[in-house]
Amino acid sequence: MSSIKEYLFDLQQEEMQQWIREHLDDEEADEDTPGWDELVQEWSYIQESRQDEHESLQWYISHSHSDLHRSFQFKIRNLRDLTDLQVSISHEETFYKMSYAHAVTLMESFLADTVRSLILSDDKYFQNAISKVEVLKDNKYTLKEITKQQDGARGFAIKELSGVMYHNVPKVREILKSILGESISVDMSDVCRITTLRYDIVHRDGKTTDGDLIKVDKDIALEAIAAVEIFVEKVAAEISRVQNA
Repeated sequence: MSSIKEYLFDLQQEEMQQWIREHLDDEEADEDTPGWDELVQEWSYIQESRQDEHESLQWYISHSHSDLHRSFQFKIRNLRDLTDLQVSISHEETFYKMSYAHAVTLMESFLADTVRSLILSDDKYFQNAISKVEVLKDNKYTLKEITKQQDGARGFAIKELSGVMYHNVPKVREILKSILGESISVDMSDVCRITTLRYDIVHRDGKTTDGDLIKVDKDIALEAIAAVEIFVEKVAAEISRVQNA
């Protein structure tokens, strides 16, 4: 092992030992202290998780908004083709509800991935995010906390934005507006109605708060898929317009 690798290994060991002592609330703790081995294992899990997060962020850096848009187009077309297939009458209700709900899931994934990609790929968008996005601009982190985050301030920003409910379309539009530094003009009425119905499907098995059963047939599912596709196309077009201005 080279001297540099040995030095880095020693630093990591020191950081781990200090972390364990803080959790045991014992500055004199060592390998013989009860609970030490369990915390070594927990430390290992945390490091693996950080590495996974780092690799995930690298994925967003290497995949542009256009890549994410093409991926959405491929998946929504597959969903539409699948929904258009004939299914047995006994399976129709469940099948079309699942298709309806999954269309919203694809939209959520596109919006969330787009926000992450914009922040990670462009310093201007990152600065806009931390100074204008509500969930980020009022957060206070210490330098110690930031240095512990493998991907620094950007990692913190992504972590905070991961808690956003991306089916809340009006809120996501405001986040995109803040990041891009410019309003995006897109009609949300259809997708807002669809996301509300999707909530009833997923969380109340297709019933309203009053207990009324919601009917979702093939036509309704295909209409929802089409509306989601139109909405995403308009969002993607607006983002491209701002980027290319």
